[in-house]
Amino acid sequence: MTAHWISRLKLAVVALVTVLTGTLLMAPATAWAQDNADTLPPGRKAPVVLDGRELFSVGDLAGFTATERAAFANQVLRDQVQRASPTVPIPVRQVRRRSLITLRVAGRHLLTLTDQELMGRIPPEEQADLWESKLQAALDHAQYERTETYRQQVGRQSLLAGLGVGGLYLLLRWVQRRLRRRTQTSGWRRLWVETGLLLMQWGAWLGLAVWLMGQFPQSRSLRYQGLGFLRETFTTTIATFGNQEYSVLELGKILALVFGLWLAVRMLTGLIRSRVLQAVGAGRDVQDAIALLIQITLTALGVLVLLQAAGIDISSLAILVSVIGVGIGLGLQNIANNFISGLIIMLERPVQVGDFVKLGDLTGTVERIGIRSTEISTLDRISIIVPNSEFIDSKVINWNHGYPVSRLHIPLGVAYDSPIGTVRQAVLEAAKHHPQVLRYPKPQLWFEGFGESSLDFDLLVWIREPRLQFRIRSDLYYLVEANLRRYQIKIPFPQRDLHVRTGNVSALVKSFSSDLDETNQGATTTRPAAFNSPPNLADVMDWCEILELADEPTADEITELVSQMRGNNGVDIRDRRFGLQVYRICFIGSDAVQWLMQHQLASREEAVKLGQILVERGLIHHVTDEHAFKDAYLFYRFFADEASMSDPPPA
Repeated sequence: MTAHWISRLKLAVVALVTVLTGTLLMAPATAWAQDNADTLPPGRKAPVVLDGRELFSVGDLAGFTATERAAFANQVLRDQVQRASPTVPIPVRQVRRRSLITLRVAGRHLLTLTDQELMGRIPPEEQADLWESKLQAALDHAQYERTETYRQQVGRQSLLAGLGVGGLYLLLRWVQRRLRRRTQTSGWRRLWVETGLLLMQWGAWLGLAVWLMGQFPQSRSLRYQGLGFLRETFTTTIATFGNQEYSVLELGKILALVFGLWLAVRMLTGLIRSRVLQAVGAGRDVQDAIALLIQITLTALGVLVLLQAAGIDISSLAILVSVIGVGIGLGLQNIANNFISGLIIMLERPVQVGDFVKLGDLTGTVERIGIRSTEISTLDRISIIVPNSEFIDSKVINWNHGYPVSRLHIPLGVAYDSPIGTVRQAVLEAAKHHPQVLRYPKPQLWFEGFGESSLDFDLLVWIREPRLQFRIRSDLYYLVEANLRRYQIKIPFPQRDLHVRTGNVSALVKSFSSDLDETNQGATTTRPAAFNSPPNLADVMDWCEILELADEPTADEITELVSQMRGNNGVDIRDRRFGLQVYRICFIGSDAVQWLMQHQLASREEAVKLGQILVERGLIHHVTDEHAFKDAYLFYRFFADEASMSDPPPA
């Protein structure tokens, strides 16, 4: 899934860079080169530009708008630069007529200085001298940029810049490949790393393209036109809230601030979760619920503050809120229902992560509880996404809620001629041999009644692992069947009595009996030897133990697993503090479960089982030896790390 999003991200970045480069290179001159003659409002100044560099701005004059004056001045400057030889300077002179000062370029009228163009209290003469010096310097530089010496100099600089950017690109690609081979991170962390490297790679080429465009007068003019077109596009008002007008750029700034607020709130809730909630020993579900409430509250308050600071009157959003309310009432009621149901589940905690539940015809383990839906992993390892409202509106069986110990019913029947005492002894004996059946409360065998073809019983046993109930039920049937054969107790099949009313009953019975004897004799001679003697219960138990051991990892696999868990990319092993006590070189049980699920492709049940195997084989233990391995906020330590415990703990 992460690779899919990374490929999409690459396509998006390439498309964005292509669009930006194309806009800068091929921006239509009609959008900006005509200087927006009819778009500037009265009183606004227009820039005088030469080769993509703004020199100064002019205002309106009687009979001429600022855009018309600027367009005329720009055309005069372009004509003079194109006509003149690069080695012959283009003179700029001032001409005084009465109280007005006119600037002329190579004897051609350029513009007249007006009162609108004076900066503060500067006299017109000083303003004219300043503009004259700017024009002369810009014309001299424009002529120099059209010489062969300048082209050779820029060519060498461009070659060096291209080699540098190419080397940087190859270096970033090498770093990207190294990170992909060495790090085993996945999800959002890998996505952020890939995004940063990708933006740096394409950003280097984009920066080189922008720099090259700024070295030549023609490309710099195109760049100025493109940037002007973008500036005009993004600064145009597109929305109005109250008396405040907003452009695309201003709305983008608000969205960027909201995104930054969201990131800051996530970081803050993460710190609260790791530094406060885990320190006090809160469960994972409690941590999720509190972190979610804090995140929603802080985000809502922060958005209101940002909108108020941006000049948006909150009261003007009443219509928008009303529309959203109508939408929730009509089309979004299911989403709102699931959202509220998710909050109820997180607060009341009727269902928690790791619980074994039954919802309708769906039975499985709760893997994740989200704000809208809950993920359940069935016994067939299939993930089912269930809306949260199903847990509120429907009847849910939660075998782990409160006290995980539950009772299992095993119905069975025996033949009518079976001794009741022997049946009770055989069944209870088989039940007590199963390792997952609790000794207290003791197994019980209830006599349910007289069936059509059998004496009906119900075996009641207590177990502490509800998710194993189907496997335990199958094992008990195996053991009960074997023990009943051992005690020579028959398991009946449906029977019917047939009454025949006829005068030749004796002859019919004799004929039927002779046929039945011949059939039984033939069946006896061909019956397999495996059915001649009932199996031994000890053999059945040995067989079950062999099957149990076959599921466990070998010694070499356990050694490799421990090496990976203690390696660089293993579980987080470090000193931890709980209350006033510091526990040296340990890891958290729930973190180890997540690591096993991610790196060993194990389910949550298998991960807990692997941790318990490590405990039973003397490889890890609880720091105070009070707990077995659990998927909880408990500290565990490798026995191999006990040797370094002689070092003093950090302050």
